[in-house]
Amino acid sequence: MFSLYDISADVPDPDQKAVTTVRRINERWIVRGLLRENATAYLHHLEQTDPARLIRTCHAVLGLIKHHHAELDDPKALFYSALFSMATREEIKRFLSEHYLTCAVASLLRGNFDNLVALPPAARPKAETLARSIREYLAGQVS
Repeated sequence: MFSLYDISADVPDPDQKAVTTVRRINERWIVRGLLRENATAYLHHLEQTDPARLIRTCHAVLGLIKHHHAELDDPKALFYSALFSMATREEIKRFLSEHYLTCAVASLLRGNFDNLVALPPAARPKAETLARSIREYLAGQVS
């Protein structure tokens, strides 16, 4: 696996480096459906509407991946779940309607359990575990 922080070594500003790194990782990964494209659109949306949340989100994504890298077989589920971890209900609906796991995790982080039922029963524990990991990490960043 590539180093998350070497991928944007040419960007000196730490905040812009985090955003650039997240964008570059998203561009490189092969994912199901239009998740990559929807993530790109979401990042653009945040850049236009809430640059501070974009920066917080990207730092959280990279921090979570770095924190959990040893236990991850495939970091994509955590990456995309973390990417949408600060999404509003409207953003979840707009960008994640076809991405059931990521939608369920983002919804769980907002206290909404409705999207969990769209998952197959075997996937529900994964969504709950991802949401718990993200929630714990973000709580640790605030304190």
